[in-house]
Amino acid sequence: MINNSNREKETASVPTPPAYVPNLLQIKVKEDVANELPDINVHNAASVKKLSLPSGADEPFAELRKKKSIQKVMPLFSSATRGRPLSTAPTSVAAAVLTSVRDSENEDLRGINMIQLSKNADISKIEKDLEANSAIEYVHRVPARWAATNATPQAVSVDPMINRQWGLRAINWFAQNVSSVAENVKVGVLDTGIDTKHPDLQNFSTYTRDGASAEDIIGHGTHVAGIIAATNNNQIGISGVCKCELHIWKIFGDEPADDGEYYVDEVMYQRALNGARNTGMRVINLSIGGTVFTQTEALLIRRLIDGGCCVVAAMGNEYLEGDPTEYPAAYPNVIAVGAIDESDRRAYFSNTGTHIALIAPGTNVLSTLPMKKSVARGQTKYGAWNGTSMATPHVAAAAALVLSRNLALKPKDVGNKLKNTATKVTAMKNKKKTKEYGTGLLNLRAALL
Repeated sequence: MINNSNREKETASVPTPPAYVPNLLQIKVKEDVANELPDINVHNAASVKKLSLPSGADEPFAELRKKKSIQKVMPLFSSATRGRPLSTAPTSVAAAVLTSVRDSENEDLRGINMIQLSKNADISKIEKDLEANSAIEYVHRVPARWAATNATPQAVSVDPMINRQWGLRAINWFAQNVSSVAENVKVGVLDTGIDTKHPDLQNFSTYTRDGASAEDIIGHGTHVAGIIAATNNNQIGISGVCKCELHIWKIFGDEPADDGEYYVDEVMYQRALNGARNTGMRVINLSIGGTVFTQTEALLIRRLIDGGCCVVAAMGNEYLEGDPTEYPAAYPNVIAVGAIDESDRRAYFSNTGTHIALIAPGTNVLSTLPMKKSVARGQTKYGAWNGTSMATPHVAAAAALVLSRNLALKPKDVGNKLKNTATKVTAMKNKKKTKEYGTGLLNLRAALL
């Protein structure tokens, strides 16, 4: 969630984000259901109309069709729907199931579909009924995910100097013999997009937006990308932590939700996770969070890590709202990052938990912003923002630099290197690890020795 309200005091309240995206279910249908279906042209309306699931598998869907509860069904990882939003998906469950199994990008993602229900549908009952269907491997509601930026950023000069980047000093970026070059490492940023015309961000390799506009309306993705890889030594703006092969996926839509906030688009996000896997990303930055675990997201992230990708994610900024455990940071083997302020104390908003790996600068972090104003953002060019969103890319960039020294390292090795070389801050009271600070503050010099 991008919080556009001003929160200058620690005690100020912010809107509570929803746990789930309204009216959405995700299902994984067993492959043998599709094996009983004939081969048809799923783009032929007459053929699709005649197609139906086997009687046992179709029973709960027949009831939903009768009540007109199903609006759209999308085989999420089918090449036939690649680049299309959920709103353009067909309504035939049988055709979607057939396509999701026989035209899946990856074998382990066969049968996964997204179902959009009508607003008056009883989603809890539908989930329970589908769960009881032996043809369905699993079903779950789709969790809301939002950007882990804390508050309205403070205005700063649009012509900043590198000495205003306190975060670089904090992580020992200026230390002698620290190389900021990781050109042999693919780093993926899954976020709100990027301003392709920003003079400090002309070094990205690809920009995937899955049908959405190229504009970074919110600015969050541009800010995150700048922390990682703003061009160094170009005599303008700021310096990024590393020079890498940067790939951008836009995973937010162009319009806010009914509450005025911007949330992750679930179709774009899951496709981006799989796209990062299939294009060989070695590091991905996820400066997003939400309070619900799901099997599909867990599967996609597990496959990324198994494939050699370091997944770095934000702990979240809801400490004052109950300090919840947030995902994707809390999934196994994800490098979960908390935020500290300029005094090496936990940022007041930064969530805590036993799964935290380490901490990085997350308050008043100066980085790039889109060159033009938008309906969601008045700031342009450069700005100092707060959030575990800002801490996370420091660590993602550090992971890329560690990998650049040895591409054979596995994600677990990289995570251990970053954690084992972190600097113990005073507030840790000599403990090896705490739920507030993990193993300590990212120390780039020590990690690269």
